[in-house]
Amino acid sequence: MIKGFAIAALVVLGASQVDQYLTYGRYTDATLAMLRQIRHSFRI
Repeated sequence: MIKGFAIAALVVLGASQVDQYLTYGRYTDATLAMLRQIRHSFRI
């Protein structure tokens, strides 16, 4: 199970790095903004 989480984390990190390189982080920034709004809606 930990191995699966590690693989998933590496895939997300890799996708973020590719996004930073190809689109200057546009999609990473949008995803983080969406996660902040979700967190805010649950008041966490």
